[in-house]
Amino acid sequence: MKPILADYVIARLRRPLPAEYVVRGSTPVLSFGNALDATVATLGLNPSRREFLDRNGRLLSGTARRLETLRSLGVPNLVSVSQSTLRRVINGCNNYFTVNPYRWFDQLESILQSVGASYYDGSACHLDLVQWATDPTWGKIPNRTIRNRLLKEDAAFLREQLTTGSFRLLLINGRGVVRPFQRMMGVKRPPAGSVKSRSVESRMSLGRLPFGTKVIGWSVNVQSSYGVSNALRAALACRVRGLNHDDTIV
Repeated sequence: MKPILADYVIARLRRPLPAEYVVRGSTPVLSFGNALDATVATLGLNPSRREFLDRNGRLLSGTARRLETLRSLGVPNLVSVSQSTLRRVINGCNNYFTVNPYRWFDQLESILQSVGASYYDGSACHLDLVQWATDPTWGKIPNRTIRNRLLKEDAAFLREQLTTGSFRLLLINGRGVVRPFQRMMGVKRPPAGSVKSRSVESRMSLGRLPFGTKVIGWSVNVQSSYGVSNALRAALACRVRGLNHDDTIV
């Protein structure tokens, strides 16, 4: 028997595509990997447009496709589609790392392994503050009001994901994610030292959500920040491993 889809999941999937700056023909990326099975999650801003588009801006198709698109589903939108169609979108998200994952995620895999988790065995997943892939990329959306609206509209869904999941640990990649997450959840992020490699320094933070999930954040975006080296990623992994074993945070 298929599990019943939660109301908050159905509502999120059926929300109409915004009029501006979202990849046309894309679907909401609720998670990368199964958020109900994972015990560790990484958190970013929003999905890359490369999850749906090739280098020429065309929708991925065939074996190159990573996730369901409106074209692959054969529908103009998700507003009134059947639950079986919604399940296809969810299954695409859940099975992401077994199909054609964007190698962008490998930059975080060593940090995940330092806490005994991996995207590729299902013990970890990736979540985003905003579930829409944008075009242009997030930082190039010229209208701050649009960015703030997208964050506000998706905040409730992320809260539901975090409270209904079984996450022991949430890892937040970069100050551009740490700060809006702190505002969204109303949580403090006490400093927890820093790590440095050559001229690049990453400040660490450590906290806990009201429902018990430990939160570790760092200030550099290890997937895109200029000057981020393998040595810095290794230092981050070591520091995250240590903070994960720190039971003094309440």
